[in-house]
Amino acid sequence: MSNGGAPASNEPSPELMRTAAKNDRKRSIVNSIRGFVSFAIFVATVVIAALLINQFIFQSYYVDGTSMTPTLQNNDRLIIDKTGKTIAGIEGKAYVPNRGDIVILDSSIMDQYGHDEQLIKRVIGLPGETIDIQDGIVTIKNAAHPDGFNANQELGLHLASTYSDGPLEVKIPAGCVFVMGDNRVQNGSFDSRSFGAVPTTKIQGRLALRIFPFNQVRTF
Repeated sequence: MSNGGAPASNEPSPELMRTAAKNDRKRSIVNSIRGFVSFAIFVATVVIAALLINQFIFQSYYVDGTSMTPTLQNNDRLIIDKTGKTIAGIEGKAYVPNRGDIVILDSSIMDQYGHDEQLIKRVIGLPGETIDIQDGIVTIKNAAHPDGFNANQELGLHLASTYSDGPLEVKIPAGCVFVMGDNRVQNGSFDSRSFGAVPTTKIQGRLALRIFPFNQVRTF
């Protein structure tokens, strides 16, 4: 039965439809902005995390040259462990690697010699020790061994005779180490025989792992 009035309708008015459409567009824009911001934050977090890991924990590195043969070869891919240096810095202590550690040196120490790349060398002498190179033999003298000991024998290294222009004796200052490549022949390695003891602050980290070639993967 009709009451004589206008027929009832469930359709929203045009004004309500326009308002709803406008609100939908706003929500879409807001959601797009939120999605972009979330993605940007994710990318920034990944980049920052990668930079922090590279700076303070691990760093990839590749060998350029033959100064560390036969232990390392040209184009070997390595992972350098920086945690020891990072922890020492947090504790306010000087970072001193162990004898025999293979380390990466900051390139800044080499600038005066025209080298602008990082160098990879082995730690042979520690702070306060004396390095004596004669007749191809590297002898280390310290408080525990005043008469000295053969560095290669101590480290179990089987290397070529160590070249020097003549007898070489170096007293290693506090806070420094004496480094050499494993390629000890003449012109085989640019190291402390040429530029002297290295401040430990110039050491970026120690070799932890060789990851390439795959058939020569090993830890150090």
